[in-house]
Amino acid sequence: MSLWLLTILLSLPVLVTGFIFLSLKIKAKNLRFLLAFSAAYLFAISVTHLLPECYEGADGKTIGLFILIGFFIQIIIEYFSAGIEHGHIHAHSDSCHKHLPLGMITGLYLHSLLEGLPIYQSGILVEAGTNTLLTTQQSLIFGITLHNIPIAIAFVTLLLEHNASKLKTVLLLVGFALMAPLGCLISYVLNSFGVENYDGFLKLSFGIVIGIFLHISTAIMFETSENHKYNLAKIMSMIAGVFLAALIS
Repeated sequence: MSLWLLTILLSLPVLVTGFIFLSLKIKAKNLRFLLAFSAAYLFAISVTHLLPECYEGADGKTIGLFILIGFFIQIIIEYFSAGIEHGHIHAHSDSCHKHLPLGMITGLYLHSLLEGLPIYQSGILVEAGTNTLLTTQQSLIFGITLHNIPIAIAFVTLLLEHNASKLKTVLLLVGFALMAPLGCLISYVLNSFGVENYDGFLKLSFGIVIGIFLHISTAIMFETSENHKYNLAKIMSMIAGVFLAALIS
């Protein structure tokens, strides 16, 4: 898959969603079901598809270490981003509305950049009979795109709550949309210049992204209502996400 096509597939849904919600207001709780669906999908493809491929032909201890690194990188990112990767929109004081949340923006950008690293040439087309199965690359693109749609809504809402102009909001949204393609570009450049052991780099970046996926997906799925009970609709959303992952993996 070409770099241009990867850029379009990763950025266009984020931009379209963000532009739509420039003029619409949405409550954070209304994102819950889409978040649950995308989280279950990410968790399922990580366990059934990404983990086995990442470990195949690699040193298990090293891969496991980088999965842990990715898990804790996401914890550090969330220290600055306040969980906007989960689609959260937190209340802020009046003084906070007078400036942009630079920590959140930086954390969100870094999060998206890391997710884009293993996408370039991460899959091999597999054919079974007359049916062509989706590649790991396609599954990863779909998962990241699905995950980024509610984030785009939360990001735009957050910026508008901080009294950012629509122009500044659009520019920051474009920056966010291009972070995952930038990760792909970094991998493309490394591969093009014939970096020694590029396949090893790809495996390790895959491990980091799996760790990020595991943290985000479990954090979203384990979030419950105020009375600490799962909503039936949320459970059904998660089951649908797992079913989709099983269907296309």
